[in-house]
Amino acid sequence: MKFLLSILTLVTLTGSCNSAKSTVTEQKENMAQSSLSGTYSISQLEATDISYEGLTITFNDSINHASVFSGCNTFFGNYTLKENTIKFGPIASSKKLCEPKKNNLEKSFLKALNEATSFVLKNDTLTFLNNDVKVFTAIKNEASRPSKNSIVEDNYKKFVVIYETSTRGSFKHIEVSKTQIKISKERSLKNLSTYACNAQDWKMLKNMLSNSIVENLDLLKAPTDTRLHDGAPHATLSVIKGDVEMMTPTFDHGNPPKEIESIVNKILSMVEIATKQ
Repeated sequence: MKFLLSILTLVTLTGSCNSAKSTVTEQKENMAQSSLSGTYSISQLEATDISYEGLTITFNDSINHASVFSGCNTFFGNYTLKENTIKFGPIASSKKLCEPKKNNLEKSFLKALNEATSFVLKNDTLTFLNNDVKVFTAIKNEASRPSKNSIVEDNYKKFVVIYETSTRGSFKHIEVSKTQIKISKERSLKNLSTYACNAQDWKMLKNMLSNSIVENLDLLKAPTDTRLHDGAPHATLSVIKGDVEMMTPTFDHGNPPKEIESIVNKILSMVEIATKQ
C-alpha cells in the first residue's frame, strides 16, 4: 500500500513539474514575441470586424515609434514596452476632414488605442488588451514577415529602402532592395508587383544612404505641412539594415526634407525606369 502511495505521489509531483515547466515555457515564448516591429492591418475593433476599412498600425521598436492610418488621418507617436505591456506617449496627427462614418471609426479606434495596456502576439496575430478585455486585433502584413531562412542568412546583410505615400483614397508602397523593386497599392500589401532592380542604380542609392543620414531619419523635419489639409498626400521613408529599421516622420509627398530629397528622387526615378521595362 505504501509502495502504491509512493507511485501516486511521484506521478502527481511529475505532473506538477511538467505543468510548471509548460507555464514557464509559454511565458518565455510570449516574452520572446514581444517585438512589435512591422506593419499590421486592423481586423477587429472589440468584437466588430473592420478588416475592410483599411486601418493599419506600424511599429518600429528600434526607435519606439508608431504610426497609425485611421482610414482618414495619420497618427504618430512614441511608445514604451516592458515585456508584454505597452504604453503609448503623446500622439500627434494630421488634421484632415473626414466623412462622419470615418470620423466615428477614427474616434473609436483612438479610444481603443489609448485604453490598450498589454498585448499578445501569436502567429502574426496581435491582440491588444485592457485588463484582459480585448480592445482590438491586428494581422501582420506579409511584407513584414521575413522567412526563417531570411532571418538566418540575411539578418546582418539585409538592406531595404521603403518609400510610402498615402492619402484618404490612395496608397503606394515602394520597396527597393539589391535585386528587386516591389510595389503595392494595397495597404495590406497582399498583392505586390515585382520588378528587377538595376545594379548600378542600387549602388548609387546605397551610396547616398550614409550612416549619418540613416541614423538620423527620425529627427528630420518636414519643410511644409500641406499634408495636414484634407486630401493632400503624405509620405515616409524607411531604411532597414539587418534587424534595425529607421523611419522618417511623415512629410509632404513631393517636398521631402532637404537631407533626403536626392534619395527620394532617386527611388522614384528607379521605379519609373523599372516599370517601363
